Amino acid sequence: MSRKLTPEDLQNNSSFELLSEVSHQNLREFVVEQIKREKYIIRFYSAYQGIMLGILIYIITRSVVFSVKGQPEKLLSIGLAMLFSFTALIIIHELFHALAYLLTGARKISFGVILKKFVFYALADRQVIAPRAFHIVALAPFVVVKLVCLVVIFATGDIQLRYFFMTIMCLHSLFCAGDMAMLAFYNLHRGKEIYNFDNRSEGKTYFYIRKK
Repeated sequence: MSRKLTPEDLQNNSSFELLSEVSHQNLREFVVEQIKREKYIIRFYSAYQGIMLGILIYIITRSVVFSVKGQPEKLLSIGLAMLFSFTALIIIHELFHALAYLLTGARKISFGVILKKFVFYALADRQVIAPRAFHIVALAPFVVVKLVCLVVIFATGDIQLRYFFMTIMCLHSLFCAGDMAMLAFYNLHRGKEIYNFDNRSEGKTYFYIRKK
């Protein structure tokens, strides 16, 4: 079994080259940059977002119509789902990132928040994350929340519960923009073996490539 890489291995070994360093305070700007530069993943995600937005507008409009007719239950479910999404779901999203970190062997997991930019993130302090592990960490919340919502939507006969989870599914797609942008960053450098690690004390994430 090969020895797990350390940050010092990346920094002091001529086999690795620094690709990028990102300040956690500038995560939003980094995300926006990747969205502007990358085409394939971002186009797919944008199309998906468009579908989710269309579904959300449809169920809200339908719920308003029912509410006007004296049946406010669906609209109440949507309101509760929105409240849940912008509170508890944010925490759940980051916990799924943390769980994925743990399952891929990383430790020293912590969380960060920049409230004025509405940015939330999980990090594994000074733990080198291999490419495959990074993709698992990035996709974990998107996949798990999506699957749970779909299972409930198609399994339940309770229309209010269905509207609740449909709203969560649509809103959660917004929360995945940063994750998709990170995958877009890797796709921009496809063909390169990228490793990264977070440095909590510096407030930065470093990306290194293995030289061929």
